[in-house]
Order: sequence, then C-alpha cells, then structure tokens
Amino acid sequence: WAEVCDQLYHAYGLQPVLVGGRSERELAAERIIMERTKYKPISKLGCGLRPLVSIFDASALVLTPDTGPLHMAVALDKPVISLLGYTNPKRTGPYRRFHDLIIDRYGNPGEAYVPSMENRPGHMPLITVSDVIEKIELWRMRYSKRKVS
Repeated sequence: WAEVCDQLYHAYGLQPVLVGGRSERELAAERIIMERTKYKPISKLGCGLRPLVSIFDASALVLTPDTGPLHMAVALDKPVISLLGYTNPKRTGPYRRFHDLIIDRYGNPGEAYVPSMENRPGHMPLITVSDVIEKIELWRMRYSKRKVS
C-alpha cells in the first residue's frame, strides 16, 4: 500500500486517504504505510459511515477490497479499483459500473469459475503493486475528470 500511496501522490497528484476500522490489524497496517511512504496519506481510520460517504463523495478514485466501502463508492458513482481475491467477484460485484477496474485474483489463471460463496484465503497477496498501477492508469484514461500528469 505504501508504494501505491506514493505513486498516487507523486505520479497522479492525488492525496491518498486511508479509511477503515480501528482494529489492531488495521492500525498496524496504517503504521507500516506511514513509515514507508515518502508522501504521507491522510488517515481517517475509524471515522464512521457518514464521514466515509463525504470522503468518497470528494474522491476522484477509490481503491478497496470487497467490503461495504466498495459498494458505497459505486453507489456514489465514484470510480473504484476493486481488489478481489478472497471473495468471488461474480457473486459480490461491484455491480453496475467499473468492471474494467476490477483486479480479480479470486480465480486461478485460466480458471472459469462460477458465482459461489466459497472464499479463497491466500489470494489477496497475489495482487501486486503493478496490477494496481495498471488499473490507476486505466482510470486516468477512462474516468478521470481532470488532467492528471
């Protein structure tokens, strides 16, 4: 995440904002990101749902795994890069828009999987920084409403 945050800031002129809960795991991830980034993201961990809607409403782009915030951002018509590995995107969405921004590591290479409730632990780490940057570039070309360098 740290490298992605630095790329968003340096290459695209976007201010990353970290959102999520305040669990030990999320706080530890935040500390690591803050230690490793050159350009510090804004932390809004534990901000609650109403502030999260405001944050998304002001955002040009949202990056998230399959969680409630993914669906909130899509409902607000915000471009979402969906990071999916644990849950089946054919079952969980995102629905309506931005399917071209999905990073799908749920299926194994060449696997034609069907919608199911099966979760696949261990697939999220298959998502690379390069995968995310590729989707950010696609967002810039198709969805960005302002000139991004």
